Amino acid sequence: MTKTEKDFRKQNYRLREKLDPRYKRAYEEIQTYVRVNTIARDQETEVAVHALLKQIIQAQREGKSMEAVTGEDHKAFAEDLIKELPKRNVLKFAGILAVILVGLNLIFDYTIEMLFRLIDSAPFTTTMRIPSFIMEMIITAGFGMAFIYLIFYVYRQIAFRRWSFWKEYGLYLLVGVGLFLLYLILNYIVSTIDTGPSFEVNMFLLILLGIVLIVAGIMVFIRRNNAYRY
Repeated sequence: MTKTEKDFRKQNYRLREKLDPRYKRAYEEIQTYVRVNTIARDQETEVAVHALLKQIIQAQREGKSMEAVTGEDHKAFAEDLIKELPKRNVLKFAGILAVILVGLNLIFDYTIEMLFRLIDSAPFTTTMRIPSFIMEMIITAGFGMAFIYLIFYVYRQIAFRRWSFWKEYGLYLLVGVGLFLLYLILNYIVSTIDTGPSFEVNMFLLILLGIVLIVAGIMVFIRRNNAYRY
């Protein structure tokens, strides 16, 4: 039976516990660096991590250093490992992610709005202006993908540098807050657009649309992952 990505992850977790602390720390840094790459397919990434882990365990048994497997530059080794992996279709992956993010945004926004209207005993209908709605969804998807990409990018830049907890996560916070403020500014500008066709819609339908988008995005992602196994 063909092993799945989940099978390899479980096996890697069990094998990792066999490592001594000095090997384990170096392995976990390389493993995380390889896993957060945005271009390689998940299944093959886990297979590569599994092969690396077995090499490290063998080196540990023979009394060799970690560098006997990876060389002195762990980051360069991880980069070379990523280059050898089969690449995912980044545009299709970004499209799936965008659909899921738009769905999450619809659910979050209109659930909050409905709660406020429930308190005020107001009707659950809203005026939907098509141009501003489309632009808001595009901005939401774009900023969501930008946030994920930037967090991964920042991690890859500071990996293996032994930064303090506060310095590392302070940088993540700075990136997140900066993007969020820019998102709010653009969303406010878009909300001022008062042109184009409009119609009344029940917020329940918008939340339902969000659920449909999330489910559709997840199903497509799962189908694509299953297709890569064979």
